[in-house]
Amino acid sequence: MNALKITGKLVDAKQLLETLFTPDSRPSLRWLRDQTVNQTIPFVRIGRLIFFDVEVVREHLAAKMTARVCH
Repeated sequence: MNALKITGKLVDAKQLLETLFTPDSRPSLRWLRDQTVNQTIPFVRIGRLIFFDVEVVREHLAAKMTARVCH
């Protein structure tokens, strides 16, 4: 079992996407659900419910994303 240190308020999937992304760049709920199923994004399961710590997810995405510069 992986340990996840919760640092802030837990939110649901819709709230996470609204908090992290602007409306024009927001991925779909399906994308987030796929990331959760594949365990490629940190989440907290409480019973059947799935929650996310916004700051933990933000740090995770920042660590996984790379910037590409086109010349």
